Amino acid sequence: MPATATALAVNLVAVGFLLHRLAPDVNAKPLYQDEALAGLVSAEPLSSVVRTVIRDRGGAPLHFVLAHVALTLDPSPAALRWLSVVFALATVPLCYDLGRRLAGPLAGGTAAVVAASSQMLGIYGTFGRMYSLFAFTAALAVDLFVRATERRTRGAVLAAAAAAWLLPAVHPFGIILVAAEAGVALVLWRGKPLRAVLPVVAIVAATIPFVLADLRLADRYSAGLSGQSGLVTPFRATYVSARALGSFAGGREPLVLLFFALAALGFVVLAGRRSPFAALACVALVVPPVVLVLGRSTGGATDHLEARQLIFWLPLWAALIGVGTARAVRDVHPALRVLSLALLCALALLAPAAIADPRTAPSGTQEAMAAPAAWLLTHVERNDVLFPNSPVFLAALHATHGVATVPREEPSLVLRAVRRARLPIGSVLVAVPLDQGTVSVVALRRRLGAGFEVRPYRRWLIIRAAGPFRDRGAVVVAAARALSAARASIDGQSVGLEGYFHQSLGSLRAALRVLRADQQARATSTSS
Repeated sequence: MPATATALAVNLVAVGFLLHRLAPDVNAKPLYQDEALAGLVSAEPLSSVVRTVIRDRGGAPLHFVLAHVALTLDPSPAALRWLSVVFALATVPLCYDLGRRLAGPLAGGTAAVVAASSQMLGIYGTFGRMYSLFAFTAALAVDLFVRATERRTRGAVLAAAAAAWLLPAVHPFGIILVAAEAGVALVLWRGKPLRAVLPVVAIVAATIPFVLADLRLADRYSAGLSGQSGLVTPFRATYVSARALGSFAGGREPLVLLFFALAALGFVVLAGRRSPFAALACVALVVPPVVLVLGRSTGGATDHLEARQLIFWLPLWAALIGVGTARAVRDVHPALRVLSLALLCALALLAPAAIADPRTAPSGTQEAMAAPAAWLLTHVERNDVLFPNSPVFLAALHATHGVATVPREEPSLVLRAVRRARLPIGSVLVAVPLDQGTVSVVALRRRLGAGFEVRPYRRWLIIRAAGPFRDRGAVVVAAARALSAARASIDGQSVGLEGYFHQSLGSLRAALRVLRADQQARATSTSS
């Protein structure tokens, strides 16, 4: 009973501490472009959400489905972020249980402290995307995997396989951890009857749709918007991997070296026991950077890898640090063990930042979006079209919930979104983040002419093209015309804003060419 009470106390303190870090950021941090994508796609009808994610964009649908449920209950950016908070908090006790299984309560407590104090979870625990869910499912899968290797029962193996199935449903990189678990399991299972593992085979087969969707996403990245091919350079892979591990504990050198040493000690301890977890951790930590480098094509490499995509390493790294710490203080007085845990927590909190919070744009603050969002709340209709997936549309989610949104990343995505929009379309609303630029409203209205409404704000420019539109090409033309006029009417454009115009107009114009070619082909076919 004392051990149970101690475990409960450690977890409550760690979870409470993380909640104290995360809660203020839910409303305080500016909204980010990626959060707008997740929120606006998830706010569509469920069938459209799954189709958009798996067939159109490629990738993993589980977070979008869960976000759809959350936004159905409360269509607000806060609901999207609180969903991430819930999974971030749930990751901590799973890390504790993983460390406890490997080396006892002290290892578990250390792993929980590492997770609760990590910079990565401190940032992405309130980020409205799948990253905290990815950390949670990774911790769940690894914890149940270790449990299955201990018990070797059919039920334990099935639970571990089911948890592994969740990984590629959350993020494409989840398949890496699934493959690592499968490889270690095959080694452990060699020479045993296959009948007991047939349900596991069925679960693994159920990951095929996610794998196919992930391959579609990989094709999009490998082609690159700029025409580059490949995935990641060797330097980028090494740099991002080091930063990811530092963001879990220790930050940057020299303090991060202490946590690297503790993790290395933990690995040596587990490897000496021939623990399956040691093999799993080795494969899962080493393979991703190597595969990403070797997988690049000969045409060159791009730098799509980011530290946040490696958040599934967090429970592995936290557990290794926990085991190493437990071994390092094994022979000291119990009071000193508690003191060492407190010191480790303090060092983790004081560590220099290894990663930065991307949510820094002034246009994403509540103050910047209050006025444009208030206007959108009273003017957006259900049959309108929004361009693009913008934070200001997310801020007005009570009105934009379920309204057709056209992304700007690629012509193919523009085409699919426009073709799915129901005709006639009422209006086309275009959002432009002004950054530090200054818009000449008079010149903009002159360039646009009749049929366009201009709503300038300090950080945002909203342009509304009045309909109705009975032609999909006309929708794309209206959005492109609004952007071209805005581009010519804004002084002091930043590099980011210029990139916004370049990518958006390029995607719209390419999509329009396809639509015009389709119309011409249909006209030719009809006349013949």
